[in-house]
Amino acid sequence: MNYYFLAALLPPLKLEEVPELSFIELTHLVAVNLNKADKAKTIVIRRAIDLANIRAHLLGEPIDPRGNLSETEIDEILLVHAGVPDYVADFLDRRETKAERLKFFSELMMLYYKVEISKAEGFLRKYLIFERNWRLVLTAQRAKSLGYDIVKELQFEDLNDPLVLQILAQKDAIKYDPPTEYQAIVEKYLSAAADPWQQYLLFAKWRFEKIEELVDRSISSIDWILAYMAQLIIVEHRHELDKHRGNRLLDTFKLR
Repeated sequence: MNYYFLAALLPPLKLEEVPELSFIELTHLVAVNLNKADKAKTIVIRRAIDLANIRAHLLGEPIDPRGNLSETEIDEILLVHAGVPDYVADFLDRRETKAERLKFFSELMMLYYKVEISKAEGFLRKYLIFERNWRLVLTAQRAKSLGYDIVKELQFEDLNDPLVLQILAQKDAIKYDPPTEYQAIVEKYLSAAADPWQQYLLFAKWRFEKIEELVDRSISSIDWILAYMAQLIIVEHRHELDKHRGNRLLDTFKLR
């Protein structure tokens, strides 16, 4: 399939500027221009928002409209556990109460990354691994800074995973020393520890630039479209927030 026509419609993205094209407008273009297999890849990216929206709905908070599911659809899913991947339905079957679903939400996110990474390829696979790994690193750093039990924080993770092993090996250390490729994110976290809004901006810029590095920039590739979608989510979030919400948003970076 030739993706040039769709890519040519997408204006350049800059983190500091309000995007010319909204995410909702992008989803309309995707619906018209991509085939079924490629649409499914965009659904996977948006599914992380769906899962966060399930948690928000349980907490009585507004949902993010960038997900695949409406609030009515989330309501129905919580009742009948249909219309979602098997791992989501299984989680809802096992965690029957609202309290359990909130308490063990990190298990659902672990399942999302585990299952979707196993099926993905190309940019989508690299992106999902990146998103999972930096969240694990940040969870480890926050646990160390706040005195949380990192073993409990990672209780649902694969104990054979190299990054999980690297984190758990330092559970009794005074400070957390991340892998080289994630040193920058920990340094940014520590440098802006007193200012949650600056922390958020630093993380947003870091993620935006890393996604740029993950993708083949050829506009004739579906990977380019997927990267644009992932970056647009970050840009829109950045412009929807203000300093008063920075602290709350930083908490959503954790897997717990």
